[in-house]
Amino acid sequence: MAREALHQQQAKDYYILLLITDGILTDMDQTIHMIIEASELPMSIIIVGVGNADFVDMERLDSDDRLLSIGSRKAKRDIVQFVPFRDFKNGGPDRLAAHVLKEVPAQLCDMYNDILRIPPMYQPSYGPPS
Repeated sequence: MAREALHQQQAKDYYILLLITDGILTDMDQTIHMIIEASELPMSIIIVGVGNADFVDMERLDSDDRLLSIGSRKAKRDIVQFVPFRDFKNGGPDRLAAHVLKEVPAQLCDMYNDILRIPPMYQPSYGPPS
Protein backbone atom coordinates (compact mmCIF):
# COMPACT_ATOMS: atom_id res chain seq x y z
CA MET A 1 0.00 0.00 0.00
CA ALA A 2 2.76 2.46 0.87
CA ARG A 3 4.44 1.86 -2.51
CA GLU A 4 1.16 2.60 -4.32
CA ALA A 5 0.86 5.88 -2.40
CA LEU A 6 3.99 7.13 -4.21
CA HIS A 7 1.79 7.79 -7.25
CA GLN A 8 -0.64 10.10 -5.51
CA GLN A 9 -1.00 13.67 -6.71
CA GLN A 10 -1.71 15.09 -3.25
CA ALA A 11 -0.44 14.17 0.19
CA LYS A 12 -3.31 12.08 1.50
CA ASP A 13 -1.92 8.64 2.40
CA TYR A 14 0.78 7.96 4.99
CA TYR A 15 1.39 4.71 6.83
CA ILE A 16 2.79 3.84 10.25
CA LEU A 17 4.17 0.38 10.95
CA LEU A 18 4.21 -0.47 14.67
CA LEU A 19 6.55 -3.29 15.67
CA ILE A 20 6.60 -4.65 19.22
CA THR A 21 9.61 -6.82 19.95
CA ASP A 22 11.11 -8.60 22.90
CA GLY A 23 14.24 -9.79 21.17
CA ILE A 24 17.26 -9.11 19.08
CA LEU A 25 17.37 -8.89 15.28
CA THR A 26 18.59 -12.01 13.54
CA ASP A 27 19.59 -10.28 10.28
CA MET A 28 20.64 -6.69 10.90
CA ASP A 29 21.99 -6.10 7.38
CA GLN A 30 18.74 -7.23 5.70
CA THR A 31 16.73 -5.08 8.12
CA ILE A 32 18.86 -2.01 7.32
CA HIS A 33 18.45 -2.62 3.57
CA MET A 34 14.66 -2.84 3.98
CA ILE A 35 14.51 0.36 6.04
CA ILE A 36 16.65 2.20 3.49
CA GLU A 37 14.29 1.06 0.73
CA ALA A 38 11.25 2.07 2.82
CA SER A 39 12.72 5.54 3.44
CA GLU A 40 11.44 6.50 -0.02
CA LEU A 41 7.89 5.46 0.86
CA PRO A 42 5.24 7.48 2.73
CA MET A 43 5.67 5.58 5.98
CA SER A 44 7.18 5.62 9.43
CA ILE A 45 8.32 2.65 11.49
CA ILE A 46 7.82 2.69 15.23
CA ILE A 47 9.55 -0.02 17.25
CA VAL A 48 8.61 -0.62 20.89
CA GLY A 49 11.01 -2.87 22.77
CA VAL A 50 9.50 -4.83 25.65
CA GLY A 51 11.39 -6.80 28.26
CA ASN A 52 14.97 -6.56 29.44
CA ALA A 53 16.82 -7.44 26.24
CA ASP A 54 19.79 -5.41 25.03
CA PHE A 55 18.21 -3.23 22.35
CA VAL A 56 21.46 -1.78 20.97
CA ASP A 57 20.49 -2.88 17.44
CA MET A 58 17.15 -1.07 17.72
CA GLU A 59 18.96 2.09 18.83
CA ARG A 60 21.12 1.78 15.71
CA LEU A 61 18.03 1.58 13.49
CA ASP A 62 16.66 4.73 15.15
CA SER A 63 19.32 6.80 13.45
CA ASP A 64 18.62 10.21 14.97
CA ASP A 65 22.22 11.45 14.64
CA ARG A 66 22.73 10.53 10.98
CA LEU A 67 20.80 8.78 8.23
CA LEU A 68 20.91 4.99 8.27
CA SER A 69 23.36 3.54 5.77
CA ILE A 70 25.02 0.31 4.76
CA GLY A 71 27.75 0.09 2.17
CA SER A 72 27.07 2.76 -0.45
CA ARG A 73 23.31 2.83 0.26
CA LYS A 74 21.90 5.58 2.44
CA ALA A 75 18.36 6.28 3.64
CA LYS A 76 16.59 9.27 2.11
CA ARG A 77 15.22 10.26 5.52
CA ASP A 78 14.88 9.05 9.09
CA ILE A 79 11.75 6.88 9.37
CA VAL A 80 12.40 4.84 12.54
CA GLN A 81 11.52 5.70 16.12
CA PHE A 82 12.61 3.20 18.80
CA VAL A 83 11.14 3.34 22.28
CA PRO A 84 12.16 0.97 25.08
CA PHE A 85 8.92 0.32 26.99
CA ARG A 86 10.82 -0.21 30.26
CA ASP A 87 11.64 3.52 30.28
CA PHE A 88 7.93 4.39 30.31
CA LYS A 89 6.13 1.54 32.11
CA ASN A 90 5.71 3.66 35.27
CA GLY A 91 5.17 6.97 33.47
CA GLY A 92 1.63 6.49 32.22
CA PRO A 93 0.23 5.92 28.74
CA ASP A 94 0.22 9.62 27.77
CA ARG A 95 3.98 9.91 28.24
CA LEU A 96 4.57 6.69 26.28
CA ALA A 97 2.28 7.81 23.44
CA ALA A 98 3.97 11.20 23.21
CA HIS A 99 7.41 9.62 22.90
CA VAL A 100 6.27 6.90 20.46
CA LEU A 101 4.71 9.49 18.13
CA LYS A 102 7.26 12.27 18.69
CA GLU A 103 9.06 11.98 15.33
CA VAL A 104 6.08 11.19 13.08
CA PRO A 105 5.09 14.79 12.22
CA ALA A 106 8.63 15.64 11.03
CA GLN A 107 8.89 12.34 9.16
CA LEU A 108 5.60 13.04 7.38
CA CYS A 109 6.67 16.58 6.45
CA ASP A 110 10.04 15.33 5.19
CA MET A 111 8.26 12.83 2.96
CA TYR A 112 5.86 15.24 1.32
CA ASN A 113 7.96 18.42 1.32
CA ASP A 114 11.39 17.02 0.45
CA ILE A 115 10.92 13.63 -1.21
CA LEU A 116 7.64 13.80 -3.15
CA ARG A 117 7.26 17.59 -3.26
CA ILE A 118 3.47 17.46 -3.38
CA PRO A 119 0.93 19.64 -1.54
CA PRO A 120 -1.25 18.40 1.31
CA MET A 121 -4.76 17.35 0.39
CA TYR A 122 -6.26 19.81 2.86
CA GLN A 123 -4.81 23.24 3.53
CA PRO A 124 -4.95 23.88 7.28
CA SER A 125 -6.32 27.21 8.37
CA TYR A 126 -4.19 28.98 10.94
CA GLY A 127 -5.22 32.17 12.63
CA PRO A 128 -8.45 33.66 13.90
CA PRO A 129 -11.73 32.94 12.12
CA SER A 130 -12.96 35.60 9.72
